[in-house]
Amino acid sequence: MGSNVDLKKLKYIFVIAVILVLAVADVACAAYLMKDDFKVITYNDKVEDDCYDGYRVEVVEDIEAELGLEESSSGKTSLPIDNGAYSSTSSKKTINSLSDEEAAGVFLVILDVTIFLSGFLLYFVVKNALRGKRGAVAGWSTGLGLVVLIGVFFLLMWNSYITLKPAPRIRAHAPIIYLYDGQCRDANVKLRLNGELTCTYPVYDAEAGWNVKTSPEGILTDSNGRKYEYLFWEGDVNFDPDFSKGFCVAGKDTAAFLEKALSELGLSDTEANAFIMYWLPLMEGNPYNVISFQTENFENAAVLEVTPTPDTVVRVNMMFYSSDSYVDMAPQDLSSMNPGLSERDGFVLVEWGGEKIG
Repeated sequence: MGSNVDLKKLKYIFVIAVILVLAVADVACAAYLMKDDFKVITYNDKVEDDCYDGYRVEVVEDIEAELGLEESSSGKTSLPIDNGAYSSTSSKKTINSLSDEEAAGVFLVILDVTIFLSGFLLYFVVKNALRGKRGAVAGWSTGLGLVVLIGVFFLLMWNSYITLKPAPRIRAHAPIIYLYDGQCRDANVKLRLNGELTCTYPVYDAEAGWNVKTSPEGILTDSNGRKYEYLFWEGDVNFDPDFSKGFCVAGKDTAAFLEKALSELGLSDTEANAFIMYWLPLMEGNPYNVISFQTENFENAAVLEVTPTPDTVVRVNMMFYSSDSYVDMAPQDLSSMNPGLSERDGFVLVEWGGEKIG
């Protein structure tokens, strides 16, 4: 009878212990999985066939005229789908097939099953040990070891899935490419994008790129004789945003900040004006804008190959998000990112664009 009483107590102890371990493990792992640094990031924006549906886009009049943009009754600017002068691809793509909640759920199920089976087998190991059944102890111990090893293996694999996720896919808005040349000559521009193009104007050929003739005035002419002030593209780009340095600017001060910052980054007044008119409507109404210029990260994710090779390259990429309160951060040294306006020489390429997070 004593042995039976001991086994009953043992059974209750194991049940309570397994429940406690499951609860603690679930809470700890859920907290780990929901940390921003380890969240599984998915991209599944509701973007229809045209380039701008689902996004509130404020565009200056000259860009509207160039792209044939029309304003709908809802106040959103959209690109007519039957316009053949641009290329458009659907951006309904998922980087990881599981959402944050689904990924966390799978991880926790694997963990719970491993703990439950380990506790179940460990109970029989101890039970048989108390009864002196050495053969049974060896058999159950082997099973316990296999379960633990298999569980650890799957947990390690799932942890790799979480932590080695692809870089987040970010919508790059309205990168515009200017080419200034002291002579008229043929130029080819190819974009090697770590991601997917969603809209280009004029049409971008995936193999040939853009082929245009330059001019001293900066006007570009395609093979059909149509003239452009710049080349335009948008896309979903894979790269990790870096907000370790930047600026937190009150919404009402954004215009003045951008005027100064863009000048330091090497844009002319005309280029900076187009940049500000595009982005200011999305920024000046916010309490604060947290801004970081992602030039190096962006250049690695969106490589431009230009023939002939430009003598001067100025690329400006701004990433920002709205904040209800001031965010203290170390400032960036903008003057070191690009050649200054006074340093432009020869064949010059200038590009500006940006991303809004959230």
